[in-house]
Amino acid sequence: MQTSSTAKQGAIAAGNVFGSNIANILLVLGIGAALYGFRVGKENLKDLALVLLLTTLISIYILFHSQITGNALGFYEGALLLLIFAWYANRLLKKKNLEGMAPAKRMGRREGLRAFLFFGLGIVGVMISSQFVVDSAVKLADMAGLAKSFIGATLIAIGTSLPELSIELQAIRRKQYGLALGDAIGSNMVNITLVLGAAAAISPIVVQLNVFSAALLFAVVANMVFLYIAAVKGKFEKKDGLLLLGLYALYLIVIFYLQFGEVNLPSALGG
Repeated sequence: MQTSSTAKQGAIAAGNVFGSNIANILLVLGIGAALYGFRVGKENLKDLALVLLLTTLISIYILFHSQITGNALGFYEGALLLLIFAWYANRLLKKKNLEGMAPAKRMGRREGLRAFLFFGLGIVGVMISSQFVVDSAVKLADMAGLAKSFIGATLIAIGTSLPELSIELQAIRRKQYGLALGDAIGSNMVNITLVLGAAAAISPIVVQLNVFSAALLFAVVANMVFLYIAAVKGKFEKKDGLLLLGLYALYLIVIFYLQFGEVNLPSALGG
């Protein structure tokens, strides 16, 4: 995501964040509910509601800010999002400490070096692959005559949500519902604060509003529908999963038609 911002592909950066957040709730958790169903425990509902409300408020602010100024996010908004992420991470750490954690196993020097090596290789791999993904997405958008925001909100967003799909389906199948929900909703919080905040702080994100506004609205709708079902019913059945998947299909149809209005407009790289 930072790569796409540095390359001034703001439409891809913003589209990816909100497209991924929508996919995590409507597509990933929708598939999980449709296949297996899952419960939302009362012990998870408070944290779930906090994150969903925070991401919703941030989305609404960005929507109104972009409608008024034409700019999605600048340096100061990015810095504020990073501060929100720091608060969120600190809150999680404090909660872990209060709940208590098993003492960590002491790691030997060889194991430590190996872990550091794999970590470094992973960082390099992510940087190279992210540059490849962004360049390929831009070329694909140009070749197919599609808006860059549409590519970011669909193909790249679904691709970045595949790890969540794999983890959450396994967690739901094993009835580890807290893990599944924490992965999906927590990922959305990280996307909209750390990822989008860092991208905006590196380079201001300027977007055209057709697809971007629709993605923001659907992100808010996805959060509110999910929170309503979780709070009222406390569980997601097959019909609820089909509802989420139906909303995701509607989202794809809407932004597919809206993106035609962006294709012939100037690039979203700053105007």
